[in-house]
This record gives sequence, C-alpha cells and structure tokens, in this order.
Amino acid sequence: MKKTLALLLLVSLTLACFTGCASGTPAATTAATTAATTATTAAPAADQTTLSFLRIGNDTAEADYWKDLIARFQADNPSVVIEYDDAAIGEAMETKLNTSFAGGLGYDLIGHGILSVAARVEAGQYMDITEYFNKWEGREDLMPSVLANGTYNGKVYGLAYSTTPFVFAYRTDLFEDAGLDPNAPPTTWEELKEYAEKLTVTENGAITQAGFAFPLSAGNFVEFDVFSFGNGSLYYDDAGNPTLDTPERAEALEFLTDLLPSVNIPYSASDTNPFLTGKAAMVLINNVALTPMLKNEEYAGKVAIAVPPHNEGKDAATFCGCNMLFIGSNCKNPDAAFTFISAALTADEVLNRAKVLNVPVTRTSQIEAFAALDPMNEVRAQCVAVGVGMPRTTWATAFQTIRNNMVQEVLYGAAEPAAALADAQAQLLSEIAG
Repeated sequence: MKKTLALLLLVSLTLACFTGCASGTPAATTAATTAATTATTAAPAADQTTLSFLRIGNDTAEADYWKDLIARFQADNPSVVIEYDDAAIGEAMETKLNTSFAGGLGYDLIGHGILSVAARVEAGQYMDITEYFNKWEGREDLMPSVLANGTYNGKVYGLAYSTTPFVFAYRTDLFEDAGLDPNAPPTTWEELKEYAEKLTVTENGAITQAGFAFPLSAGNFVEFDVFSFGNGSLYYDDAGNPTLDTPERAEALEFLTDLLPSVNIPYSASDTNPFLTGKAAMVLINNVALTPMLKNEEYAGKVAIAVPPHNEGKDAATFCGCNMLFIGSNCKNPDAAFTFISAALTADEVLNRAKVLNVPVTRTSQIEAFAALDPMNEVRAQCVAVGVGMPRTTWATAFQTIRNNMVQEVLYGAAEPAAALADAQAQLLSEIAG
C-alpha cells in the first residue's frame, strides 16, 4: 500500500504547486533550462566525476547563486564537474524527475521540497545518507526543525538549504491609531481576538479594514495548520497515524469561526492578500510573499513581524516550508555528491546564501550573524526554529485535499467543526487503506 500511495503521490506532485516556494511556469522552465547549462563548458577529463544536479524553482536570482557556488566548488574540487539544471515548481519539476528516473537515469543531486520525501523514498529514488550525515561536521549545528524535514522512518535523506516560514505580520501605524503598542503584538489567541476587534474598521456595516486577514479558501490551508500547531496538534502521532480529528484542531476551528466573521474581509488564496494592499492590520503570511510590501516605500517603517500567536498554555509554532539537497539513488559517486552538499551547507555558505537570497539560515551557529543583517531576521529565525513542515508521508497530498475541503466547509458555515474533522479523518483513513 505504501508503494501504491507513493506512486499516486508522484502523479499528484506532477499536478500541484506547493505553498512556500517561489512561483514559476512550465513555459518559463524551457528557457530557464536552456540558460541553466553546465557550469563548466569544457568537456570533463577522463579522471573527472560528473554529477547532474536538478533544483526546484527557475527563478533567476537563485539560479545565479547556485551557478556561482558550483563554480567556486569546482575551483576547489577540479576532479568534480556539476551539470546544473532547474525546473519550475509543480508540473515541470515533477515531470522532469519522473521522466529521468523512468528512463533509468535519475539525477545525482536533487534540490526538492518536503512533499517529495516520502513518495520518492518509497519509489527508491532518494538515497539514504544517514551514514554521511553522522560523519558530517554540521550535524549538531543544523536546526532540529529543518533536519526533521529530510528525515523519514528514522533515516536521513535530505539536508535543508532553504526555508520559507509563515510569519505573523502587522501594521505598526494601525496599532498606534488603535491605541495598541506596536512593540507588543499579540502572543495568544485571546490577545489576537482583542487586537483584531480594535483594529477592524467598518463603514455602513461593511468591513473596510480587516483586523485580522484569513483566507476562506486556499490551495494549501497552512494558515489553519498554524492555529492547530499553536494548540498542540500536529499532522500525525508518534506512530505516524494522521490526527485530523483531535480536540485541539476542533478548538482551533471553533476559535476561527467565532473570530473571523466580525474582523475579516473574505478572500481566496488566489486573490491578492488584503494585508498587501493595506486593507488588513494583521495576517499570517509566507515570509517570501511579504517581501514586495517590505520594499514598498508606502509602507516603509509601518510593517513588523512576530511569531504567530498560540493558545494559552501551548507552545509557539508555525508552518515552515523547506527545500533540501538529496542524492539520487542511481548516483554512482555519492562521496562526491555529499562533498558538494557539505560545501553548500558550511556555516559560512549558509550565511552567504542568506545574504544573497534573503532566506533564513539553517544552522544554529549563524542565527546571531543572520539577525545582525536585518531587524526582522531574529523573528524569521525564531519562526524557522518553531516551524513544522508538511507531513513526510505517502498520504500528504490526500491530506491536503481533504483538509482544504474541510476547512472551507466549516468557514462557510456548511459544517460544524467537530463533525467536519471526524468526517475528514474518516476520508483520509479510507484513502490510506485504499
């Protein structure tokens, strides 16, 4: 059943785009792939090892970063040639990987996300790198939250190079207008409710400024997951069984259904987030998605971020996407492949990548230096540290679909939280059972 689910997940991954990653289109991939050619133009010598490398995402800035890193790596390791390629997130990436492995080749190095882990491990496409990891100098320094994302059934398959946490963003100027301390954002659900009510503006009975913005439909409803995590409920239990119908999740849904009607401007995740257009005072948002607003002079000095509020008595938590480096199962020289991974994940390189690409660091030893780069970076690092990634299971995409439908039904008043969660759990268990 695991292998069947894994194959189904590989098919569904081909059709899906994932939250927390940069955007791209299959059409753009063709041009990017053409441009992203081998970092070394000369043919490799007989005593050289050639490694193929496919990275998820076809954004120019990150492609340029990896090409530069490869050039530096090859200068230090002249016996290794890295052939770089990339693909847009979603169909382009999955199709390229599936086609390569189906042809008996595969890639030696793969940069991919959390949802790929279980499916491609079960399909025999990712190599177990636990022994390499146990000898790696950075094993004690990698943040535990990001190490977990590449671990499956107790074995290490991927090591993180990039994270995309969800942060709690708020307008400091609107806080001041409402008589709230802009240096003291809400830390609990009760404070969130209190602040949202004070920050909501209505005209003629209609909300014109949302105190707290929350989507009523989403491609991947991780905003709801943030509330579940902040109430102590994760995706699965210690035995790996799904936990959709916990009392903690029901409490999170009940809190949202009570709060949102009076403080939220209804919107879909496919719409422009009202916070980004100045129509909301607080929001849960992907750290990358917030970037345009932070660069907009109109909002200079008016936006701050914090770790998302949690329920009283529970630990702070948030959702965090993650991309990792894997070694393909068909790699004939895993020693050379892990040497490249090690070079990409040194403490100095982790900090350099943070500077070049504005991504949070993944090593604990670099948090202080990262925080010194930008006043918001300390919070970003905190969000990574308490971040939870998508479930590393073969039923992950089935979970997404079922969870999304369930949350939407409840938020639109078509179902009660407890009953909807019980139905969703039953659906998911049925999918897993086949």
